[in-house]
Amino acid sequence: MYVCICNALKDRQLADASHGARNVAEVFRRCGRRPQCGKCLPDVAQMIEAARDEGDSAPLLAAE
Repeated sequence: MYVCICNALKDRQLADASHGARNVAEVFRRCGRRPQCGKCLPDVAQMIEAARDEGDSAPLLAAE
């Protein structure tokens, strides 16, 4: 599904670029784009938070 119509970026592209991103601008840089109208920015910010939460809930590996 398209999240950013201005840049034709789909949810999967943005979600992949969100992992480890510090902010929305970094996500767009990773996609080789720049935000245009700004309507998608809250959605991209949510994707960053979801990626952070996903990382926090990942099981810890046992130290050998």
